[in-house]
Amino acid sequence: MSHLMSLLQIFVILSVVCTVISQRYDVCENSGLRYVYINEKLGWVGLGWAWTARYYRIHNLELEIEFATAKPDPNNLGSLQILTLVPTANNLNEMRWNMAYEWIFPTQNPLPDPIYIIWNDLYICNNTAAKTPEKPYVVKMRAVYNDYTKERSFTAEIIETPETKTTTTSAPVPLNVNAGTTDDSETVGCGKVDTTNIYVPLVLEGQTIERGQWPWLVSVYSYSNLKLGFRCGATLISNKLVVTAAHCFFDVNNRQVKSDDVLIILGQYNLKRPQDKVTKIVYPQSVNIHPDYQKLNKIDSDIAIVVIPERVRFTTYIRPACLWKGPETKTSLVGKTGFIAGWGRDENGNFFTVLPKQSKIPVVSDETCLRSNEAFVKITSEVTFCAGWRNGTEGPCNGDSGGPFVFEKDGRWTLRGVVSTSLLTDGGNTCNLNEYVVFTDVSQFTDWITSFDTDYTY
Repeated sequence: MSHLMSLLQIFVILSVVCTVISQRYDVCENSGLRYVYINEKLGWVGLGWAWTARYYRIHNLELEIEFATAKPDPNNLGSLQILTLVPTANNLNEMRWNMAYEWIFPTQNPLPDPIYIIWNDLYICNNTAAKTPEKPYVVKMRAVYNDYTKERSFTAEIIETPETKTTTTSAPVPLNVNAGTTDDSETVGCGKVDTTNIYVPLVLEGQTIERGQWPWLVSVYSYSNLKLGFRCGATLISNKLVVTAAHCFFDVNNRQVKSDDVLIILGQYNLKRPQDKVTKIVYPQSVNIHPDYQKLNKIDSDIAIVVIPERVRFTTYIRPACLWKGPETKTSLVGKTGFIAGWGRDENGNFFTVLPKQSKIPVVSDETCLRSNEAFVKITSEVTFCAGWRNGTEGPCNGDSGGPFVFEKDGRWTLRGVVSTSLLTDGGNTCNLNEYVVFTDVSQFTDWITSFDTDYTY
């Protein structure tokens, strides 16, 4: 770290005296990146900075650089590292967090040219003209720093050579975090799987799903005594909002978990690999419990909205489900089947499954549910509905709480239920799949849900 800080100090000094020594030049206009000559051993390095879009603290920092270069050494592609994150005023005198980073590249002649620089999904450099016959190789670097746990990760790979040319030649749609709606949202739409890359349809009953088959499935984690643990599933419904169950944010002593101790992972597939090339770890801007939850000690209005600080960029593996639209009452659902998915307890007794599974289950009437067991009187209401097979094996269980119950509606996968609660086995603390499962009826809360994003459109 002393080496890194010395580079940062050099960067600051050179910013002042650059007109004298002329050993520095800017790279990719208005990106904040500069090439600085350090010494004969290090040669040229890249030192850069970027602002956050808003003043709130971001715990998970992600920086990605894709650059064109002459033939690189596969065993030494260089390094990318986030150096500092400090609050300060920008040139408009607005308080923001400013990030400084260091990019070291072994290839010095010719120097590489950035194609994209992406800072927490915000494009700060977009230079697709960087690739030339002199620099036909494309390298992608990604540095992640968690300012909460102080953990770092770095990956680098050659993604295009003159022989393969496998990378895309145009950037994904840049995300304007200050815009109310984005081209990204309008292009992807809701409730659609990327069938150009995902070929398995959503019909595998009770089996492990393929990656990208449920791109709206989100995992919810929280810290307890500095230990991070999986809590619930959830559903991405826009580039700003996640829907889950309220009870996911209360501990065993019924104390609400602090928002600062919550994180969500978009695009997660393997619970043993929370961070990989296609996932996005997000610390919420806010966690919002419905005000009627646990009112009068009833388990009712079991729904919560997680607001994401920066609008996320959709990919094959991160896409929203549609939010239920229309006047249909829950009685119109009776007899219909929908899909649930999550990492919850399976038929073999595993408390969590490493990979998510899905099941197809039918909705039953409130009357059928109440007649099946008098205990449902205490855990159902006008804003819930029941579903399940009562066969002891298929359905959501412990660990599936908060997850989505979706139906195909007008050709799109649409969220209607949130996994809420079930009856327990006799003398145990596990779900009883010989009974129905209770879901929060999302359609009863659409106005409340969309109030957290005034730009949300169906």
